[in-house]
Amino acid sequence: MSSKYEFEDKGHFRRQYPRRAMKRKAGVLCDGSYFVCETGEIGEGGMSIISDYVLTEGHELVVSLQIPSGDFVFLRAIVRSTRKREDSKVVHGLSFAEIAFSIKRQIRAFVSARTESVAS
Repeated sequence: MSSKYEFEDKGHFRRQYPRRAMKRKAGVLCDGSYFVCETGEIGEGGMSIISDYVLTEGHELVVSLQIPSGDFVFLRAIVRSTRKREDSKVVHGLSFAEIAFSIKRQIRAFVSARTESVAS
């Protein structure tokens, strides 16, 4: 029996962890500039953000956000993908560079929770 907890094929890379939609605000610090954007989805290995700015793949940044039913965290991440939408917003796929086990556990609890509504 196949599980969605295996690898999710996303073209040139594969996800190791499942993700869940999360519509919240997040702060991003990249190359000395700070801006606030929307989150798209999150998993133990990374997340997506939706911004007005194009970030360069491979750049490191720091994301600050509130994990639903969890802590306010600061996470180091690397820009893995960039995709421009028709509405001129940019979706960036991020992978977490280093993440504490306690934060991973909070994200895992959010992703696996089925009682909450996924919609914002």
